[in-house]
Amino acid sequence: MPVTYPYFGSLTLLFKSVFQELEVPEENIIEPTPPNKETITRGSKHSPEWMCTPFKLCLGSLLDSIERGADHVFQIGGIGTCRASCYGPVQRVICKDLGYTVKYTNIDYHKPIEMIKDFKEISNGFSTLKTIGVLRKIWTKNYSIDLIENLINFYRAVEAVEDTTDNVAAKVYEKLFKLRKVREVKKFHKEIPAIFKNEIEVDESIIPLKVGVIGEIYAVLEPMLHLDLYRRLNKLGVAARCGVSLKKFSDIPAKINPFKKEYYKVYRKEARPYMQEYIGGDGQESIGTTIFLKKKGWDGMVHVWPFSCIPELSAQNIIPSITKEYDMPVLPMIVDEQTGEAGYQTRLEAFVDMLHLKREQRLGGKEPEKVTWETFNYD
Repeated sequence: MPVTYPYFGSLTLLFKSVFQELEVPEENIIEPTPPNKETITRGSKHSPEWMCTPFKLCLGSLLDSIERGADHVFQIGGIGTCRASCYGPVQRVICKDLGYTVKYTNIDYHKPIEMIKDFKEISNGFSTLKTIGVLRKIWTKNYSIDLIENLINFYRAVEAVEDTTDNVAAKVYEKLFKLRKVREVKKFHKEIPAIFKNEIEVDESIIPLKVGVIGEIYAVLEPMLHLDLYRRLNKLGVAARCGVSLKKFSDIPAKINPFKKEYYKVYRKEARPYMQEYIGGDGQESIGTTIFLKKKGWDGMVHVWPFSCIPELSAQNIIPSITKEYDMPVLPMIVDEQTGEAGYQTRLEAFVDMLHLKREQRLGGKEPEKVTWETFNYD
């Protein structure tokens, strides 16, 4: 039974790796193609008007994979107060109405036993223990994906030779997904920062601004939806950092370790004076991350969310108060199928110019401190 899965930025590599590790034959893994304007237009055509843009983009991508032979879709979703919990059931009905016979498996991290059973069922006769071993390997690789993306979005802002960072990252990703043992992945994870540092020549004259990116998880991780935001910021001399990670759902070791504080819980604690309860999605974390990074001396934030995303809209109603109280500039960027590149770029450029001006005023003519990976990274 050929399987497919949503396209999700760099995490798409992780999803493919799950099925490879479960020994699903390569010919039965239908890789989603990178989405484009046609993908989202098609998804919008068959989607309820009230559904958010990530749903429409995912649907368009999945329809393409189904037409290329997939008849089993693994979709991320599950219990929650965000419309993402509806993705699987609603998409299944849409596919049926369009005449496709497709099996939908909903991956719900709230139900780990069912999740393990679902992956075991698709595997090449794996035992429960062996299936758990595969999932352990995958979430270990997810740590490395987060690290690589953070390194990319730092070094690309300060590289002396254009495209060096992307070339190094491609080699690192290739090696990461060839590793088959957890201990090998962990060992390589420790080596990754040194690889970037040794292979990328840094332009010492560039002292980048430090900007955090917050918002709905799909919107901040999928380049097609955020219009390659990180690259645009990097080209403007900004070292950017995403405030959201799939670890929120997959970091099992942290969830069972009472002595370790998960990253999103740190952000939620910062947000509680302004938003006391979890409202679904990543809205509470968007508020908390803004406060957290201001305390660390960062220059500003870009808040990205899909049109009609209720959790992020709720956060955006509060963020102006945070901006005023903490003197932390936040640029709101709503994205949907109608987002135009020219206006998007103009707003980013104006925002970055304003951040440079604020930094100059704050320093009173002094040179800003040099920014290195070590001072940029706060893990």
